[in-house]
Amino acid sequence: MAEMHCAFVTGGDGFVGSHVVRQLLARGVRVRALTHSGATATRPDLPDGVEWVTGDLLEPAGWREQMHGCDAVFHVAAFYSPRPADAPTMHAINVSGTRNVMQAAAASGVTRVVHTSTVGVVGRPADGSLPDENTPFNLWSTGSEYVRSKWLGEAAALLWTRRGLDVVVVQPTAPVGAGDTKPTATGQRFADFVAGRRPDYPTGGMNLCPVQDIAVGHILVAEQGQAGQRYILGHHEGNLSEGAFLALLSEVSGLPVPSAAQRSGGRRPSSLTADPGRAIEELGLPQSSLRAAFADAVATYRRIA
Repeated sequence: MAEMHCAFVTGGDGFVGSHVVRQLLARGVRVRALTHSGATATRPDLPDGVEWVTGDLLEPAGWREQMHGCDAVFHVAAFYSPRPADAPTMHAINVSGTRNVMQAAAASGVTRVVHTSTVGVVGRPADGSLPDENTPFNLWSTGSEYVRSKWLGEAAALLWTRRGLDVVVVQPTAPVGAGDTKPTATGQRFADFVAGRRPDYPTGGMNLCPVQDIAVGHILVAEQGQAGQRYILGHHEGNLSEGAFLALLSEVSGLPVPSAAQRSGGRRPSSLTADPGRAIEELGLPQSSLRAAFADAVATYRRIA
């Protein structure tokens, strides 16, 4: 796309979304960010200059006009919960909310939309090799309600390319770094470890990536990505087994690895590994220090504790 002057960001007060906002502001882009609960309470550390819009993804009348004049939309907002009772809310926000964003973007004449999906919707090859953007989704029966809702949301976003909207999808791996205070599912693993509990971890490993690299990746995709395509935003050294994850976390924090008897007791997904080569090679996705990102995350949870 041409030079970006104004961007509309949903979920601008979330973990990944707030880092996207920071990267946009650092580039001199005017930012309007949608928040559901009021960003001054959840992200008081964000730089000045953000034009906050309080609203609900399911009630677009309250925010869609704020897209007018924006070159790009970053739809980062999503709802995650492991509770079965929250499944209807996840589907409403992650699917219907996405449709509302796409419809508003099309009506506003936005040049490009970047839709934030998740590596969780990337299929798993039968031979155990690393999946990439071309691996078909095959997790409907085995994935979580969150995964199903995000897959449907991604499909809803890409459907708008047939209607002339320039949509590109990013599939971030597990974001790691400072400021994951809510926390995300990944952040909860760090919080558990710092609290002396053995975190639940995918049995087949997962890819972790510094959150600032994921944020920069969103902007690179907006600038260079191909319409209708997907880009995994991850780290080339980020595919870690449970043992490697715990060893690095112990080394960075100086804390012992909790025993299996001290496991936190959450659900263990099967595998969240991925091949991020496409975004690295085609877009120049940064590959910052994973160790430094771990240190930033540990510092966050030590402050909270």
